[in-house]
Formats: sequence, structure tokens, C-alpha cells
Amino acid sequence: MLYMIAAACENSTFLSVVLLLKNILQIMFILVPIILILMSSIEIGKIVMSGESKKQIPNLVIKCIACAALFFVPMFVSLLVQLIGVNKNTFTVCYNNANTETIGYYKSYENEQKELKKQEIFLEKENAKAEREELANMREEARKRNEEKAEEEKKNQNKPGSDYELGEIIEGNATSVNGVVFDPNDLSKVSNLTVSQLIAILNSHGGKAVRYVPYAADLITGENKYKVNVFFLLGVSAMESGWINEEHSMISKCNNLGGICATSNRPSYGCFKNSNCEFAYYSSRGEFIDSHARLLGESYLNPNGSWYEGKKATDVVIHYCPGCTDWPKTSIQIAYQLYNQVPKIF
Repeated sequence: MLYMIAAACENSTFLSVVLLLKNILQIMFILVPIILILMSSIEIGKIVMSGESKKQIPNLVIKCIACAALFFVPMFVSLLVQLIGVNKNTFTVCYNNANTETIGYYKSYENEQKELKKQEIFLEKENAKAEREELANMREEARKRNEEKAEEEKKNQNKPGSDYELGEIIEGNATSVNGVVFDPNDLSKVSNLTVSQLIAILNSHGGKAVRYVPYAADLITGENKYKVNVFFLLGVSAMESGWINEEHSMISKCNNLGGICATSNRPSYGCFKNSNCEFAYYSSRGEFIDSHARLLGESYLNPNGSWYEGKKATDVVIHYCPGCTDWPKTSIQIAYQLYNQVPKIF
């Protein structure tokens, strides 16, 4: 209650009401005694004129006492208010502070607070507007980036491998369906595909296969340099990398699209390892494809190779992934999925 009174005493409207009451009381303190004095004087005049002084004296005495009381009461009230008003949480402080100067001060303070509140609300609205605009700009930038990315991917689907940095492109010269080769019994036979034909096959297959479009030139060149069929090369890579699954650290950190373990000649540099091995690091996807094609062509499919057992997938797996019983079947299935697109591009 005292806290509410103290708060009210700092309100200009409340103080204005107190000042009004204070002025009314001051007027009453002045006028009432004067009125009573006049009435008493009239009564005295009547007593003198009537000659019945003994009967009227008691009434006159009472009125005189009342006049004196009303005259001195304001003085006692003011004195009492001043004495009690030492506690700022009492109503007496409001009474003492109820003057035009104090009211003017609080009005000025309240106007300043209102102005500050308006400015605060304005700033909040401006900040909210700025946040909305920033969010809209971020969304617009994200939309533009997505459009640019989609446009870039679309362009990549119609051009040779953008990651190709290994020199002259070596490609085949197939001009018909019959000119394209895939022999699962001899994986060293090249496909005779051109780079543009492989791009068309990958796009025709669709889905995750289009991830290999930027590396079409690397794949075709690797096939012809090292004599390893590109459909088999893609089958092994797609199986091992999950069609270039960027979420796998072997791909994103090592550029390793074939599950090749590190050696002294091809270290890992700590790019990624699992329970099987540390994976070899390659500076680019193009470098990996060239190295992978060379490994398969020279070491696994060449009769003079270190791990040559024959030219079928069942022969390659013996040393490439010992104990991986599904490896030959899966790699050849993927190769056939791609090879089956050949009639669609001629």
C-alpha cells in the first residue's frame, strides 16, 4: 500500500488532484472563520438590541469557541502534516509536494518517458523490420545460389569432365550401338565410347549417375590409357563410393572414389580411416580416376600385373577385396545398368 502511495506521489495527475484539494482546504480555512465571525457579530448585535443577553450568552459562547477552533485547526493540521511527513512513503509527502513546481517537474519527466517509450517502440519496429529484410535477403541469396548451382549442374551435364587436368583426352570412336563394347568375360576391352556419349549415357540413367558427368573425360581417358572397360570402372567406383556420396569422409576428404587403402607410395595424410584401413588421399577426383584406372588395368587385368588372376570381376575381387562375395555381382550389375542405356543415345 505504501509503495502504491509513493508511486502515486510521483504522478503529476495525482499531485494535481492533491493540489486542488489542498487549495480548497486553504480557502475553507480562510472563509469559514470569517463567516462564523460575521454570524457571531450578528448574534451579538441581536442580543444587544433585544436585551435578552442572559438567554443568548450560552449560544454565543459556543459559536465563539467554534470560530476559534476553525481558525486554529488549519494551523494544527499543517503542523501535523509537516511533522509526520518525514516518511516519504506516506500520503503527507504528496500533500507537501503538491505545488505547481513539483507538478511541472513530474509532467516534464513523464513527457520525457513517453518520448523515450515512443523511441523505444520505434526502434523495436525498425529492428524487427531490419531483421525481416535481412531474412528476406538471406532467402533471396539462398534462392539465387540454388538457381546458380542448378544452372551450373545443368551446364555440367552437357560438357566434358570439368575436373579433367591430366592432359589430352583419349576417347573412342563408336558410331552405333554395335560399336559400343562391354564384355564381362574380358574387362580389359575398351567401350569405344566418346566423352559426349558417356555423358549422354549417364544422363539417360539419371539419378545419382549424373554425379559422374563432370568426370566423363577422366573416365574415358583412363579407360583408353590403361585398357579397363569404362562400364566396369564405373561399376566398381559407384559401388565403393555410393555413387559419390559426399557425406562419406572417404569421398569428401580423401577424393577416394574406390575404397583404395593407403600405401607408402600413396599415403592417407590422415584424411580418413575406418576399421579396415586408412584410405589413400588424392588431390582431386580426376587424379583418383586416373590412378584407379591404372591400378585396375595394369595390376589386375594385365597378365603381367602383380594381382592378375584373370579378366573377370570374380578374378579381380580375389586381391581387390578378399572375402567380398557380393563385390563381382554388384559391380557387374551397375555396369550393365549403364550399358543398357546405350541404345537410347544412338
